Amino acid sequence: MQIKRLAATFGRLENEILDLEPGLNIIEAPNEAGKSTWTTFLRVMFYGLNTRDRSPTADKRRYQPWSGSAMNGLLELELPQGSVTITRRTARANSPMGAFSAVYTGSSAPFAQLTAASCGEELLGVPQDVFERSAFIRQTGLAVNQSAALERRIASLITTGEEDTSFTDAADRLKKQLNARRHNKTGQLPQLERDAQAIRSTLEELDQLSTAVARDQAALEVIQGRLRESGELLARHDLADRADAALVVESARLDAASARDKVKTLENSSRALPDRLELEAIQGRIDAMLSVDLAAAKSRSQMEVAARALRSAQSALDAHPLAGKSPSEIASPSPDFSTRPKPTPLIPLLALLAGLLLGGLTGWLTSIWPAAVGVGLAIFALLLFGSVLPLRRRQEAWDREQEELIRQHKESLEEYTILYDQATDARNVYQGAQAAYEAVAAGVQANLNQVLNQVRAFRPMVRDLADAQLALESAFERCGELEQARRKEEAARLRWEARRAEAPPPPPEPVERPAASREQIRLQMAEEEAQLAAVHKRIHTTQGRIQALGDPADLQLQLQRLGERREMLQQEYDAIATAMEVLFVASSSLQTRFSPDLGQRSAAIFTKLTKGKYNKVLLDQELHPSAQEEGTFVSHEAAYLSQGAADQLYLAVRLAICDLVLPRDRAIPILLDDALVNFDDGRMAAALDYLLEVSQCRQVLLFTCQKREADYLRWAYPERFHYIQL
Repeated sequence: MQIKRLAATFGRLENEILDLEPGLNIIEAPNEAGKSTWTTFLRVMFYGLNTRDRSPTADKRRYQPWSGSAMNGLLELELPQGSVTITRRTARANSPMGAFSAVYTGSSAPFAQLTAASCGEELLGVPQDVFERSAFIRQTGLAVNQSAALERRIASLITTGEEDTSFTDAADRLKKQLNARRHNKTGQLPQLERDAQAIRSTLEELDQLSTAVARDQAALEVIQGRLRESGELLARHDLADRADAALVVESARLDAASARDKVKTLENSSRALPDRLELEAIQGRIDAMLSVDLAAAKSRSQMEVAARALRSAQSALDAHPLAGKSPSEIASPSPDFSTRPKPTPLIPLLALLAGLLLGGLTGWLTSIWPAAVGVGLAIFALLLFGSVLPLRRRQEAWDREQEELIRQHKESLEEYTILYDQATDARNVYQGAQAAYEAVAAGVQANLNQVLNQVRAFRPMVRDLADAQLALESAFERCGELEQARRKEEAARLRWEARRAEAPPPPPEPVERPAASREQIRLQMAEEEAQLAAVHKRIHTTQGRIQALGDPADLQLQLQRLGERREMLQQEYDAIATAMEVLFVASSSLQTRFSPDLGQRSAAIFTKLTKGKYNKVLLDQELHPSAQEEGTFVSHEAAYLSQGAADQLYLAVRLAICDLVLPRDRAIPILLDDALVNFDDGRMAAALDYLLEVSQCRQVLLFTCQKREADYLRWAYPERFHYIQL
């Protein structure tokens, strides 16, 4: 068999194609480039995708295409029958890679009636368990563990050639039967023993419960007796309460009589006093008088203030220069125009004569008479103007002086008018305050006389308002005492009547009150009732438990039957244990026949991989290997070897299993995923040398993340391998 081409939409692979050649194929790619994805994809193309696995790391989840596309794949093989193309695609979302077809390449003719479930076993000749433990070699899973399928395959090679018998399957079935009867604390025998022990415990519990019921019934009678005694003590408390109530009624009657006598005494001593309403009226008049006195004092104060204001205003008025007349009697002054400056009549005449004289002189000297006339007129004008201007200035000064005098007189008159009005207002205010004070003083005296006359009616020795106030306070106090005594007398009477109506009849005979209080007795009764209820509940619970546990005779019969059943199961258990011992002997014999062959084959490969350092490999029943160095007699388990040596030992066992277990006529390809990553350069070269030998009879696919494998093969065997770089 030869794998020619792979095409995948699977995980990170998106429509990726991988073309392979016969012999050794080195597929180099960096980490996370899809090497492990290609190996898993090839296994899925042979054996299908497990869609029932619902774990988070299931292949259907882990290798869901990153692009969101549906899973699809193609596998082209070269078989003795011809070239075959196998496809798996996703037709339904809940069944990835579920649609299967296998046809001859280049046609639609189906090949060998292959199905999705039988494809891998039909083409490779082994089930998936055997393939994964032989030709499917990954760096994270180099170690080999036993499986029923691999064991059947080994058994068929050693014995009859049939693959339907497995020691593991038979041992598992016998062990299930053995465990069904006894496995630690589970199984039928332990269950029967527990059932028997439960019945014995039930019988013991029934005996204890019967004893407890008898004990609780005796305690019940004791508690009921104590409750009756407590009830009698409460009855004595009730009789004592009736006697105390009778004493309270008698005390209330005596209090009412005493209050009534006090009222009569106060009434006799207060006959001369007026009632409270009349006293309150007199007090109202006194209060009114007090307020009137305050008004009189205030009015007198206002009058004195007005008198001071009048004196002050009159003094200011008398000190004014215009004092003695009213403002209306003082007339405003008029200016005397006879004293105003006037022009002199000779001045214009003199100016005219001077102008004529000077003009004539000018005409006589110059003989130009028009110019002389002009000069004469100019001189006349100048002289006339020079005489008028000083006069005008004296007249303006006289006018200003007269205006200032008029202004000063006006201001003085306004000031005098204000002082005059203030004095007049102050006089009017004083006169009004004086009249108000006199009216208030007359009213105060009249009210005082009336109050003194009313108070002297019950206190003749009163002289003034202060005595009247003291007499009135004493009268109010006596009146209050009488009213309070009457209220107390009424309250005492009502209290006596109420207690007389509410009090029960007194007991016929004196009763001694119990030493314990009513609260103590009731608390004790509550505790006893709680104890009584608890005992009743316990008795009912115990009796219900007895009924629930069943009849002792029936339980004894069940215990006998369980003993008989246990004896029968013990005999079966012993027989199955004997059968398993025989089976283990047979398996050991089979292992003795197979292990040497597998160990010798593994040792031959391991010797090549380690260049002769180790010459012997031993395998136990579970295919756990140990190695022995050349020239020594001590074997070392794989766990005690270095990581590289352990990987080489596991690889040797895997390749030996491929030689011994895989069908020779199928030439099943071997897949290696980073299987040499922990090898040093020398042992890597030895492993590649051996894989080249293997590739002569079967195709080998080695996926690696390193360049050293290809570099070594290019140097040592440049024409004997096919190199692919992803």
